[in-house]
Amino acid sequence: MENVNKISQAELVVMQALWEIGSPVSTGELYKVLTSKMGWDRSTVRTLLKRLTEKGAVTVKKINVMCYTPTITEEEYLEEQTKSFLDNLYGGSAKRLVSSLVENYDLSENDIEELREYFNKECEKHD
Repeated sequence: MENVNKISQAELVVMQALWEIGSPVSTGELYKVLTSKMGWDRSTVRTLLKRLTEKGAVTVKKINVMCYTPTITEEEYLEEQTKSFLDNLYGGSAKRLVSSLVENYDLSENDIEELREYFNKECEKHD
């Protein structure tokens, strides 16, 4: 999972399609999904799959045709991206991130109340 932060935006679109489908997927099946969604041709899909395979984000197995399976879950990817984002922009401080959100975005009273309830519930878990 060390190359998770090196997944490009285009590669992320492929990963999201793989996660959504949820089973080993042939290049042809993936092409159908991505051509309708992104307008990509077969060579683009093949290139992105090759890159993701080289990065270890997907595995390839021949089941009559080449089929691809993610090696990481969407949750694992999001967790790593969130950690990287927090470390890179806020020095690992969740408090600084939340402060920035509260100070710089027009959060409604409802948004603030939902956050308050969430934090209170999380605090209760740790007591």
